Amino acid sequence: MSDNSDGMVSLTFHGGVDEIGGNKVLYETDDGAVLLDFGRRMGMTGEYYSEFLQIRSKNALRDLIRLGVLPKIDGVYDPLFVDTTTLLRDPADRSKLPLDEAPDYWKREDIKPYHPSQSRVDGVFISHAHFDHIQDVSFLSESIPVICTEETRILSKAVCDVSNTGVDQQFYELRRREEIAPKRENYRTLFPGELDYTPVKEDSVPDELDKKTGFTFSHTFSSRHREYQTVMEGDLKGIHYRLIPVGHSVPGACSVLLTREGAPTVLYTGDVRFNGATGATIDQYVESIGVQVDVLITEGTRIDNDSIITEKQVQEGIISDIKDAEGLVLIDFGWKDISRFGVIYEAARANGRTFVINPKTAYLLYEMHVNFPDRYPDPREMENLRVYLKREGSLLYSKADYAKFKMGYLHHHGKNSAMKDRNIVRIAERMGIGGKLDNKRTPLPEPVPGEPYEYQEVYELATHHITHGLKAYEIRKHPEKYALAFSYWDSNELFDLIPEEGYSSAKYIKASTEPFNDEMMIDESKFMNWLDLFGVRYIKEGKMFQRRHISGHASQPELVEMITKLNPGKIIPVHTLNPEKFEELFPERVIRVKHGDTLKI
Repeated sequence: MSDNSDGMVSLTFHGGVDEIGGNKVLYETDDGAVLLDFGRRMGMTGEYYSEFLQIRSKNALRDLIRLGVLPKIDGVYDPLFVDTTTLLRDPADRSKLPLDEAPDYWKREDIKPYHPSQSRVDGVFISHAHFDHIQDVSFLSESIPVICTEETRILSKAVCDVSNTGVDQQFYELRRREEIAPKRENYRTLFPGELDYTPVKEDSVPDELDKKTGFTFSHTFSSRHREYQTVMEGDLKGIHYRLIPVGHSVPGACSVLLTREGAPTVLYTGDVRFNGATGATIDQYVESIGVQVDVLITEGTRIDNDSIITEKQVQEGIISDIKDAEGLVLIDFGWKDISRFGVIYEAARANGRTFVINPKTAYLLYEMHVNFPDRYPDPREMENLRVYLKREGSLLYSKADYAKFKMGYLHHHGKNSAMKDRNIVRIAERMGIGGKLDNKRTPLPEPVPGEPYEYQEVYELATHHITHGLKAYEIRKHPEKYALAFSYWDSNELFDLIPEEGYSSAKYIKASTEPFNDEMMIDESKFMNWLDLFGVRYIKEGKMFQRRHISGHASQPELVEMITKLNPGKIIPVHTLNPEKFEELFPERVIRVKHGDTLKI
């Protein structure tokens, strides 16, 4: 390591220490600073919140800071999260709030919000799009750019497209701007003039081009998303960075290499694995780094585990499991794990079965295909692949029960109220499906010159799952022909998939991660109750399901080989519950840090 004081770098660990995930490392020099991931501390959050006790959206930042889930860092958080009163349309309305009685209700006095003239960080690097590495970006100022691979950007977009736009789901798509203002006098309320949150009115909302279809949809308000920079190498305030692609359980994962003249070279691994269906080998990874690493900040999720299983072995196991099944196969995997999807898809095909996936996975596959057509096939054209259509809403299998991505491959269908509407409903009318073609009050939108779209294609994309989806009663006729993506959260589907009378020959295969908290253990136990009641076979190992799964994290032998070949000067373990193992394996080189520690290097 360099002794040049002019090249001094400090590292502050705001998360990921003695815990799995929640990585938040602040890298600072005299000239600039960057964050290495800004993920949710899932374990700590789970200690307080559950499915039925959610984060208070209007006070989320201040609540999470008080719990220790979010760190106290000046100059990074959106001012609107730090101080509610900045949302007041008229500052005179401050008198309507009990500011003097409880000032902490509205503002954190001990934290300075982001200000463009005093920016604390110049960018946040995201190693991949798992929530424990990206979710708390939701609270950062939108002026701070997110730097990641293009695949991570697309995956982040897709996750937000198919999720509820809550306060902590703004790591890509930003919610509509709001302000606090009195209710109008003519508003139907007992208390006109009382304060409430209301959307900021926009003078005009431009129609926006949909990249998937080439159709210009009308919007109720302007869509907004964070600035994502996906250049794999560049400079920020004298800090040179390079993104190093790695294998993991979601596409687009990378390590981050930071160099600065006269300063130690820092490599942040993010989450890595070397035995999946995609990703570099250890030798390829080390070769791609190509420089001497002074400080290695490495994940160590499985530093206490010697087991090395390849994705090929997983696939062979799943092929065997499906071959052994008489009837319907239910198979559980993470919907964002495209590599695992590919393994299961090929295993199903090898057994002459059709793989039936949920709309989220289908949406993601199509999103990846649109952006990377040479690497990801169009799911609509893949043989032996269908999308499962649940009974939603009224449970009538009514087409009116399905919305947005559950209906097809489009997230936005256009607003549906103004005379100039350009939306799916108007497209259907122009095709002669419903509506009134001669309705003079709501004339159909005229085509935009040069707009390359076909109404039929746009409509089919929006309604693809409804038109081509597979329903439970269809599966029930020939269950031996299908392998269905299925998790605990789909348990109600068993009522529709398995008749009450007769023998159930269904089999369940677990192809996803082990429970990592008490709540997940309880859910797994409940899931077994469901499967037992409906006569679904499964294999147990102790109190848990047997798994056809490899972790997204390197094992101890792989981590040791990686570190030995990199030969770093110092090693800082994060994302692990067993940092002492690193000290045993690499004595004299390991630096143990505590949560909130600042290290000068």
